[in-house]
Amino acid sequence: MTVYFNKLSISTKEGEPMLMTSFEEQKGMPHLVSIFDTQYFRKWTEIPRGLSFHHKMETIIKELQSEKFGLFQAMKVRRPVTAFTGYDLVQWLRKRFDMEEQREAIHLSQLLCQYGYIYPLDLKSYSIKEDRSVEYRFQKPFYWPFSSQVSTDSIEYAIYLQKRSMRNKQKHGLEPYEQEAFDKLLKVYCDKKEFIEKQATEQVDEIKKKKRNEKIIFDQQERAFWRIHRPPPGCVKNLEEGPKKNFLPQQIIARKKTKEALRKEIAFLKKSFGRPRMKFSMVFESYKLRWEQYKEFDPFMDASATQPSNPWMSDETMLWEINSPDVHIPTDSRMKKWAISFYELINDPRGQCEFDEYLQKEYSHENLHFWCAVENYKCCPRSRQKEEMNSIYKMYLEKGSRSEVNVDSKTLDQVHQNMRSSSESNAKARYVFEPAQEHIYVLMKKDSYPRYLRSDQFKDLMEKAKQQPLTKRRFFFGGPKKRPSTPSPKINRRHGSSSSDRDVSSDISGESSPVHVAHHSFSTGNLQDLDSHKSSRTNSRFYVVMENL
Repeated sequence: MTVYFNKLSISTKEGEPMLMTSFEEQKGMPHLVSIFDTQYFRKWTEIPRGLSFHHKMETIIKELQSEKFGLFQAMKVRRPVTAFTGYDLVQWLRKRFDMEEQREAIHLSQLLCQYGYIYPLDLKSYSIKEDRSVEYRFQKPFYWPFSSQVSTDSIEYAIYLQKRSMRNKQKHGLEPYEQEAFDKLLKVYCDKKEFIEKQATEQVDEIKKKKRNEKIIFDQQERAFWRIHRPPPGCVKNLEEGPKKNFLPQQIIARKKTKEALRKEIAFLKKSFGRPRMKFSMVFESYKLRWEQYKEFDPFMDASATQPSNPWMSDETMLWEINSPDVHIPTDSRMKKWAISFYELINDPRGQCEFDEYLQKEYSHENLHFWCAVENYKCCPRSRQKEEMNSIYKMYLEKGSRSEVNVDSKTLDQVHQNMRSSSESNAKARYVFEPAQEHIYVLMKKDSYPRYLRSDQFKDLMEKAKQQPLTKRRFFFGGPKKRPSTPSPKINRRHGSSSSDRDVSSDISGESSPVHVAHHSFSTGNLQDLDSHKSSRTNSRFYVVMENL
């Protein structure tokens, strides 16, 4: 906003116009006198920089309500009035600040109305009309936007809506957006519902004691206040409210920077200089490399990762079945993930079993068993925590134990110190074996894991995984069977036909025997053909064979 106060303003050092409180104060002050030599500078420097704009608007409202130079005195009305029109307000502002253009006065009056210092009697719009069609009133200082006497939190708004719902619905009924907001507030503050109803009842009792005219003005002022702070949907909220920070007095004292706090901050900043930090380009490259490695295993990135079928788009569950933890032969893609990182292998139940089988051949399976035992210990119930901790120590870390793991003395001393300082109530008790577990993890990753990937066990399992079919075997019961490609057997012809029995038998079996038993597929069609030519068969042995079939 740019409003030129012209001769009635004095520029400060920062270039902000300074507004005097009344005409009498400005008469005795020369126009070009330095502001640093007056009492006004001391008065304005006490105001916070963020509230200087609102303080100037409050000063204008005070002058508008003054008895000597105010708006009602300029209107020259004989009877006392409490309302004024937009035309009167614009003319007073033009005369007061010597504004040559009327739009400057209209803009300033718009701001006074939008920030809630004045309000229209109809409460429908918050725009100033420079004619005499709409009347306005001054808002009570209690409801000024930055007054510390009234709160604008949600509980106060709920009390206001509860109070209106308890009164005459024809005059004070809630609008649709207010009713919706009231229902939401009652759900949020369900535990404070009795408090809200009690406060609303007390305020309604106080309103009933007032006179009729006072009730009307009070209702209009209160509704205008909440219309500014809780505007209807589609209206702009001109008041900018920052985040509210509720600090206790001891917290405010603690936030003050003492010498000790500054020393700690300086030490922290010095230590941060020597802390290694990765460049953004390196971080981006690492994320890119990881995405390229795992792209083929992500079904949302690569559609071929959902072989043999996509369970998110169909009812086929074959993908879950072939990737189940207890599957006998894992899939090819699953074993590729094992080869990418040791983390994928050791966190896969099937991969963990295969790796354990390999470590047993190398007589180092106690490392994996210790790592799994510590992982289970972190999630065990608190009642069994001490028992599990002693059991793990006696089995894997105590000297001379049956499954002692290879841990150096420094790491073992650190574990002993953690066990002495831990207790059941201490949350760190679950991580007493963390140094030893990390040592064993690095040992398996750098020593056993590379040799497992080069072993024949891993290669053989990979070959079986590649040969594993990715489709279900389908069985059909009762359906039509497919005819074989072999020809149906030929039938022995009668003696004296164009071809001899020897020729027939030789056509079928290639032998010279005149008797031949047909080895056919016994399909339904073939049996029907044999029945149709049953009368022409002369060989009794052939009949016996067919009857047995």
